[in-house]
Amino acid sequence: MEFRIREEIKAMKRYVAGKPISEVKRELGLETVVKMASNENPMGASPKVKEMMRRTLEDISLYPDSGSYGLRHELSLRTGRAMEEIIIGGGSDSLIKVISSTFLYPGDEIIMGEHSFSRYEDNAKLMGAKVVKTSMEDLALQLDLMLEAVSDKTKIIYLCNPNNPTGSSFGKEELEGFLHRVPSTVMVILDEAYREYVTREDYFDALSYLDDYKNLIVLRTFSKAYGMASLRVGYGFADPELIGYFYRVVDPFDVNLFAQEAAVAALQDEEFLNEVVTENTRGKEFFYKELEELGQPYVVTDANFILWDTQRDDMEIFRRLMQKGYIIRPGGFLGIPGHIRVSISTMDHNIGFMKVYKEVLEEIDGN
Repeated sequence: MEFRIREEIKAMKRYVAGKPISEVKRELGLETVVKMASNENPMGASPKVKEMMRRTLEDISLYPDSGSYGLRHELSLRTGRAMEEIIIGGGSDSLIKVISSTFLYPGDEIIMGEHSFSRYEDNAKLMGAKVVKTSMEDLALQLDLMLEAVSDKTKIIYLCNPNNPTGSSFGKEELEGFLHRVPSTVMVILDEAYREYVTREDYFDALSYLDDYKNLIVLRTFSKAYGMASLRVGYGFADPELIGYFYRVVDPFDVNLFAQEAAVAALQDEEFLNEVVTENTRGKEFFYKELEELGQPYVVTDANFILWDTQRDDMEIFRRLMQKGYIIRPGGFLGIPGHIRVSISTMDHNIGFMKVYKEVLEEIDGN
């Protein structure tokens, strides 16, 4: 039989996640594999999160709170924003789909950087919208070019900051200049999935702009610095009227009970979060030093990963590293051939990776 699939679905590509450790072990017969491909927190989740998960087992038969009251209340206390301004979803992916479903008609346009998070594009195409990509000099978002690309069909501009997959970021002055010039009819989605890792001095509190710019939506997540990627919890801030519409679209039980309770516990363990950020900063500085010694250009990163130009075939490097037990993200998968993206891990793993990486370079250069 012929399935009557929407043309928008046929035009989409399936999202390709990083290979899981179990699969690489099985395929290559390896006992030890280190995954540095998906920007996961190598320190895991807070002990308080794990304890909360154990306690929540007693309520496993119950439906979760569809409004995530407890989590929104905790976020409200910590950010000073009203609960009515907060939405919770099954990861940022879920909220991006909700936003796309809320705003986009076929023929509308979104604007994003040419090397930015692929789910913006996927969800726009799902709704039949056109994706306009702006060039990224030095692999950084060019906000002026994004403004120039605005047309009467533009509905959404996505600002991924720090940007995935490049790690680059922009500061307060750039954001304020952009918000001042962007038309109020265009929604600005500021995706801050990696904000906890930012070390640049001129960063900003995105939530402080919500009162003046009703077209601003800020997205954040518990998947990265909080080490809860498998639980799928994302959250967003926007005008209360918009949040009301989003809750009409989001699935009623999008965030399970374990995820909600764990997220509250994660927010309450600031000491653990500080340890995660400190370890990531150490790892970042280590990679900078190593890559400078190798003479390989890298993107200054404000995330928990680093992208650099290997000046070689990235797919060959990817395959050789995997055979030696290290999973990374080749730039070819990201539309940036020659580069690789490596998640910053524990110092032991970082040091082990660079040792093996240098061996791979020697093998390639010796052929």
